[in-house]
Parts: sequence; structure tokens; C-alpha cells
Amino acid sequence: MIKEFKYYVDNNFVKKGSPDISKANSLIEKAEGRIKFSIKSKEINKDNPSYIFEDIYECLREALQSLMAIKGYKPYSHEAIVSFLKKFHNFKESDVEFFNRYRILRNKSVYGCEKISIEICKNALNFLNMFFPKIKKEFFNLKK
Repeated sequence: MIKEFKYYVDNNFVKKGSPDISKANSLIEKAEGRIKFSIKSKEINKDNPSYIFEDIYECLREALQSLMAIKGYKPYSHEAIVSFLKKFHNFKESDVEFFNRYRILRNKSVYGCEKISIEICKNALNFLNMFFPKIKKEFFNLKK
């Protein structure tokens, strides 16, 4: 269960510092590169949905973490990123819930060696194509 953002700050799952525009730029550029070189360059097939899914999640995590860097936060927990979104941004609740669901699935894939189906991977790719532009828009609005 995702807790209030203050919990993550108070328990050192998030560090507050100065806004770091350089790090934010690097994170968003890395996310864009991951889309170009790891996600869009591959066709999803029976052998690769877990790997592509993990890259989709990482891309979204990097992009969302760029928003945190602009505000001076550094997360040490993926849950903290979800909590940050809920507190500081006006993304649709369903978008935040999808990201959180993918966080849980990615954790099961990486640490529990659970396979991701082609269908889930394709759904995640559709979510990436819809949500990433929203994150980028927010990114550029925050940098103003």
C-alpha cells in the first residue's frame, strides 16, 4: 500500500535537496533513449516480453524521477515515486494506478522471476505511448 509522501521523506526513502535541473535533464534524456534503443527497436515476441516490459517500466520511472529532481527530491524507493505523483501532480488517478500496477509487476519479474505475458507487455507499451508525453509536458512546464 502506498503511504503519504511525508512517510517516505520522514523515513529516508526520499531525500530533499536543491532542485537538480541537470539530473532531471539527464533522466528524461535517458528515458527517451531507452524508448528509442530498447523499446521501439524491438518487436514483442514470445521470447522477450519480460525484458521489454522491464525497460518500459524503467523508462517511466526515469521520466517520473526527473520530475522529482526538478523539485529537489531523490527517491530511494519506487513506492515513493508513486506517492510523489499523488501529492504533487495532477495526473489522472488511473494513470498513477497503472504505473503502480506496473511497479508491482516489474518487481515480480525482476525479483520473483515471473514471466510477463505478451498481452501485458503490449498493454504497458500502449500505456507508455500515452503517459510518457504527459510526463514530458509536465517536465517542460516545471522547468519554466
